[in-house]
Amino acid sequence: MPTYAFRCQSCGHQFEVETSWSQKAETRCPECHGGDLKENFGMYLLNIVSAGGANGAAECGCGNPNGCCRL
Repeated sequence: MPTYAFRCQSCGHQFEVETSWSQKAETRCPECHGGDLKENFGMYLLNIVSAGGANGAAECGCGNPNGCCRL
């Protein structure tokens, strides 16, 4: 099952949840139980980099050592 990263728009909590694509819209924040979530695609890039992808450049999700990506 895929893992999705979210940021709660209500309280700012960032978290990951393992769920199916069809159940993703039902996800709630584990801190405030709010449903106003934004999917955080940048977390996936950081996971790829930390796993040795993007030529090993850990400073930025896009591989730029100057750090052009912002979360």
